[in-house]
Amino acid sequence: MCYTIEINLTREQLEKRFKANLDKYLPYRKQQRASAFNLPECPVICSDEPEKIKLFTWGLIPFWVKNSRSAAEIRMKTFNARAETIAEKASYKHLIKTKKCLVLTNGFYEWHTEGKLKQPYYINVKNAEAFALAGIYDSWTNRETGEIEDTFSVITTRANPLMEKIHNLKKRMPVILDEETERVWIDPAISLEKTLSFLRPYEEDKMYAEEVDRNLFRKDQDLSENTLF
Repeated sequence: MCYTIEINLTREQLEKRFKANLDKYLPYRKQQRASAFNLPECPVICSDEPEKIKLFTWGLIPFWVKNSRSAAEIRMKTFNARAETIAEKASYKHLIKTKKCLVLTNGFYEWHTEGKLKQPYYINVKNAEAFALAGIYDSWTNRETGEIEDTFSVITTRANPLMEKIHNLKKRMPVILDEETERVWIDPAISLEKTLSFLRPYEEDKMYAEEVDRNLFRKDQDLSENTLF
C-alpha cells in the first residue's frame, strides 16, 4: 500500500521538472510526510489539462456518490487502487481510461514489520529530484452545498524484490512511472491495454531505501512541519 508520501519541492522545482504551471494563487505547501489519513492536498497533473499542476485531495470520491456521509466513508477506502482490479471495481473502472493523473512526489514511506515492531523506511528513485506515481482522479459535486471536490487515488501493484523485503506483510508498492512515460500515461487517447501495461513494479535497481526514525510519525507531528511556498 502507499499512504505517506513526501512533497519536499518548491513551486519552481515542480514546474521545471514536470514542465507544467502551478497557479501562483493555489495554496501549495511542501510536505515532509503527507499522510493520506489526513486528506492532504497534493500536486497532480491530470489528463484533461496536462499543462497545469493542480492541487487535489488524497482519497477519491467517485462522481456518483450521493451524499456527504457516503463521500466521507468511501474516501477513507480509496487512498489506493489496486492495479489488478482497477478496470473492474465500480469506484475506478470509469476513470482508468480518461481520468489518469501523475501524483508528484520525491519519496514515499513504507513499514517493515517484525512481530510488534514496525520500522519505517523512506524510499525514492535514485538520481531523481522528483518523480511521478500513477494515479486516477475524479470530481464530485456535493449536492447539499454545490461544492466540487477534486480527489485522487494512488495506484498500487505487487512489490518488487526490494519492496517485498520492506513491505513484508502486504508486499505492495505504488506504481512509479519513468520520466519518459509520464505523458504517455496521462494521454486519454491510448488504449486500455496500453494503459494497464504501465501498472507494473518499478525496477529495484533504480530505487533507494533507508530506515528512518519511528518518532517522526507521531500523530502530533504530521502536518505541523509544513512550510508555505
